[in-house]
Amino acid sequence: MGEGLHDQLMKEFRKYFENHQDWAMNQTHAAGMRTRANLLEIRRIAKELRKEILETRRLKPRIKSPAYRAAKLAEQLAQKQQADKGTDTN
Repeated sequence: MGEGLHDQLMKEFRKYFENHQDWAMNQTHAAGMRTRANLLEIRRIAKELRKEILETRRLKPRIKSPAYRAAKLAEQLAQKQQADKGTDTN
């Protein structure tokens, strides 16, 4: 498999940074064009990466974090204890 989208994005950010530095220092027409081209490519890659993440989330089963599950379990135990106390007094 080739280079991942994240790696492509990071590589394009580095190119953008270099070209933007050139643009900020010299403000030449060519540096401005390269900088804008980098921004366009960053946008394209980001859109692809976003779609990939959404698709992965859509296909992956919804699993809550361990902290969420522990809190949920504690909440259920507290409710059960409350219910048990209510039945003990009757």
